[in-house]
Amino acid sequence: MSVKNDVGMNVKMNNKCFPEIMELDQGLKIDERGIHDLLDFVDERHDCADFRVLSLVKTYWCYRDLLSEKTNKRIKKSLCSFKYWMDEPGTDGMCYWSENHQLIFHTAEYLAGSLFPEEVFSNSGMNGLEHQEKALPKIKRWLKWKFQFGFIEWNSNTYYEEDVAPLSLLIDLAKDEEVRHNAKIVMDLLFLDMALHTYQGYFVSTSGRCYEAQKQDPRKADVNDLLKAAFGILTHDYDYTRLSTLFLLVKNYQVPSVLKEIAKSNETMIIKESQGLDLKEVKEKINPHDFDNLGMCFWQMEAFTNPESIEMTMDIFNAWNLKDNNFLKDLKMINIPFLRKLRILPLLVRLLNPATAGVAIQRANIYTYRTKHYLLSSVQKYHPGEFGDQQHIWQVTLPKALSVFSTHPGSPMFDDAARNFSPSYWVGNGINPDCRQWENVILIDYNLNKRKGFLEKTRQNMVHFFFEANLFDEVKYLDQAVYARKDGSYLAIISEKPYARSANELIYKGRRLGFVIIMGDSERDNFDEFIRNNQSSNFSRRGSTIAYHSEHDFRLAYKRRFTVDNNPEDGDFPRFDTPFVHARREADSIDIETKDDLLHLELAIPKIKESEKYNEKG
Repeated sequence: MSVKNDVGMNVKMNNKCFPEIMELDQGLKIDERGIHDLLDFVDERHDCADFRVLSLVKTYWCYRDLLSEKTNKRIKKSLCSFKYWMDEPGTDGMCYWSENHQLIFHTAEYLAGSLFPEEVFSNSGMNGLEHQEKALPKIKRWLKWKFQFGFIEWNSNTYYEEDVAPLSLLIDLAKDEEVRHNAKIVMDLLFLDMALHTYQGYFVSTSGRCYEAQKQDPRKADVNDLLKAAFGILTHDYDYTRLSTLFLLVKNYQVPSVLKEIAKSNETMIIKESQGLDLKEVKEKINPHDFDNLGMCFWQMEAFTNPESIEMTMDIFNAWNLKDNNFLKDLKMINIPFLRKLRILPLLVRLLNPATAGVAIQRANIYTYRTKHYLLSSVQKYHPGEFGDQQHIWQVTLPKALSVFSTHPGSPMFDDAARNFSPSYWVGNGINPDCRQWENVILIDYNLNKRKGFLEKTRQNMVHFFFEANLFDEVKYLDQAVYARKDGSYLAIISEKPYARSANELIYKGRRLGFVIIMGDSERDNFDEFIRNNQSSNFSRRGSTIAYHSEHDFRLAYKRRFTVDNNPEDGDFPRFDTPFVHARREADSIDIETKDDLLHLELAIPKIKESEKYNEKG
């Protein structure tokens, strides 16, 4: 069978729900054409069909008494003929494995199986009860990992929406008490991230996966309906074609008041957190080393062609016959039996140095400085000098949703519609910089001299900043410094080289480029004083170390030490270190506390059956 054509991002991300579902929730009859549009998409098994399956499950489970017999029959047929996992038969164009997709597929399978326990599902030959039993442990494992390690797609203002939707269905519809409880706990953690990194109502942060429109304008973020419903700060109209509609319909979950209080706080705060795992620690942390555990942890991280994961990738690729999958088809070029038998694939990957290795989303140590004047956020020492993909290293958000950030423009490694959108001119990085932050200051060092990578397109010897000059109240340009003011918020970009500028960017040419970003505000000094106190002459480079001296002395030795006033700053953070929550990595419980409120989070302990107790004792 041939590879299925991909319909492109604009189609895939459009209309994942139907607006009339809100009328169904009010007990009203509707025009059902929107449901049939979702069914057409699902039956074609296009990528992101699983999003639509969630909306169909919700519709059939909760509102089928309001639908025509024809529509109900078609929903049942589609749900009972869908392909719910990679090990089932059939060619399709779907991505199953990223963090959000794994939970969506498992939730869809579990709930569809719950709807039709005796029905034989035509694609798999299994009945609904067997599908429930297959999906349930996968859901429990996903929930446990998120509590234990945090989110791989850290602080994503796109993919957090796609985590919240299946969690909403599990909270309302799952029969398993442990799943319902733990889904609420993980939902709380997602909204905790959003509350901590909220500025003027928007979720703005460094991120594991972030796209151009959302980076450039927080008002276009996919999570904004969630933010409005959760925290009540934003005032836009809801978009009921979004997957977040499933959260708007949730009956058994309310955002805890402590999280609302955090989101609305105007206090100045430092937020440090750790999310996810590094590849070097996965095998130690994840057991057993089978497809469902180690394999799917690697694939949640999108770690396909890294030395740590390549052998597992090829085992799964062959066992599940994924040669025609749109996203994985090019693995055929290294699917050579004698290479696998001799176990030299990790060595081959190191020699080839594939650009695809940068797709892997690894552990993030996040530092955010949040004030009422701005929010400055970055990921510390995120694999500097290595290939990148959709990781968003740093950004500052100023009043009225004004964003500034930098990237090393990359080029997509593939030309097909399924994979041709990252890295790109504004999405992710071709080569990651070394980035460190201390309160209102960030030092960034780009070294673009990495060895050429297999599948890497032409490397651009430049770094650029997204900088919409016309949206600032005042901008001053000097040879190696740019100063900008928005209301009472100040920004300085100081570089070691001059720049060219256009309407929305600053362009710096070179293979080694260092920068310092300094934020200020009118409560500390006026704009002219801010400029005088932060001159480009205070910035210097000596070999692989860049330094900036002002009120404090900052030094960044590339890939090594970061010091402030000669004191080393540790960029290896616990799970949470914030004014409201402190927790070590892999903590058993997490307490979130404000002056007036406390929220205790702890996963439900699975109940052990008597037969299981006997087996454990032997």
